[in-house]
Amino acid sequence: MNKSANDSAAPPDRILFEPARKAGRIFKDYVLDLYFPAHALSWWQRVWCAPLLFLVEYLVYRVDSVTERSQHIDLEVTRAADYDTLHRYKAAFARLLRGLGVHSDAVAAQLDAGEQYVRLENRVTSGPQPSAVEVLRLVELRPSDVRLLHAMIFGLLRRPADQRMLDLLWPVEVLADIGNDISHASGDIAAGRFNTYGVFLRLYHDEAPQRLRTEIEHYERLFHERLAELPPGRRQDLKDLCERRYRPLIRGLTDLPTALRPTTSPQPEEKS
Repeated sequence: MNKSANDSAAPPDRILFEPARKAGRIFKDYVLDLYFPAHALSWWQRVWCAPLLFLVEYLVYRVDSVTERSQHIDLEVTRAADYDTLHRYKAAFARLLRGLGVHSDAVAAQLDAGEQYVRLENRVTSGPQPSAVEVLRLVELRPSDVRLLHAMIFGLLRRPADQRMLDLLWPVEVLADIGNDISHASGDIAAGRFNTYGVFLRLYHDEAPQRLRTEIEHYERLFHERLAELPPGRRQDLKDLCERRYRPLIRGLTDLPTALRPTTSPQPEEKS
């Protein structure tokens, strides 16, 4: 969910427009096309929730510059000013959401996950070759911004969080994130940007596609296990809805070459 590395030198109109463009795409893919239909929200419920959800996603992209500025600095080691800035951003988000009456345990969990993601991404991109375990943990944490939007929906509608639905969509969000990296793999690797498949390629060489396929199958099994726990009348609709979110993205795995090499150290990825 990071901005381009050139944002610091970008003109003001681009600095404002790029986060809005990226937030709009994420908002459509997850809020409009996944979360709203998954909860069968009425049109007025969607209209009520949409403005604040878009605003929060926009703010996520605006504050993402902290990681971008510190991509070569291990914040845990240097204790740079950006180390404390992360805490301030998180606290500001929490105050905003409390003031709007949408803060909850589910929201707090995603704020914590977002901070964990930023710290782990900083460690991975500023340090030596990451391990497969670190990469997969990044993939699991990276959708914390959209999970935050999902958790906020319950607060906006004054409903308790539906933990079964949150759990059901967790592996779907991971699969979509892996799929996003697959679809951008060639460009990311050529540019030296962090990419899940790129790391698997450096770790496993020609076995990378099968290794990543194994992880994909793990998350798909988890999705289907959780789907089976829901009422029978909802399963097929939710299965179709969720598979539309990630299936087209992961199909590209079989087309990826197995000999790409990044020319520079991995940089934080640019999530579109």
